[in-house]
Amino acid sequence: MGNSRAHAVFTTTDAEEAYARARQLVGLLEHVDAEVYVDAEVRTVEEARRVARLLPGAAVDWVEGRRDPVTGEYLYCALDPGMPGDDEIRAELPLYLSADVPVATVGPEIVRAVGEGTTDISWHGRWPDDPETDSHSSAKYDGVQLVLHGDQAQIDEWTPHHTVFVHVSKWGDRARAEKLAAEIGGEVIGDVQIGW
Repeated sequence: MGNSRAHAVFTTTDAEEAYARARQLVGLLEHVDAEVYVDAEVRTVEEARRVARLLPGAAVDWVEGRRDPVTGEYLYCALDPGMPGDDEIRAELPLYLSADVPVATVGPEIVRAVGEGTTDISWHGRWPDDPETDSHSSAKYDGVQLVLHGDQAQIDEWTPHHTVFVHVSKWGDRARAEKLAAEIGGEVIGDVQIGW
């Protein structure tokens, strides 16, 4: 049980540069899961349509939760952003679209598609054992996360910059995080955070 520990290792206002650094780190994983989790906030009809094309079958939900006025129960958004007209989509915005998609389909076009909303792209995998830092792999916790317009692994508030995180075991492993950060010309930024 428990969560990974996430170390921010790179931040920039250039989303494509952040994506490139995240992909460098993904290349260092000994094993990468077959699917990548993407959760994108869309604020315009155009963004909704672009992201829906990249995340076929994505779950859709409102950014601001909605409740039934009579029962008080949470409502679920049944919108398919690929199908209705612009007015129907506009009436539901802003939205989150989320999906697990094949790793090969998550390219830099996702960064261009999402616009100004916060987005989480998470590659789960396993770091190689590293005797030099006495670091051992953890298939449950290891991976790379790119947060567009955010600086928290557990997405919080919108920021103008984008942050790359490395996820390690629930005990931390700062030595591994520092070594991985150096591999991409970054450094560990701030305190360790609760990850996935």
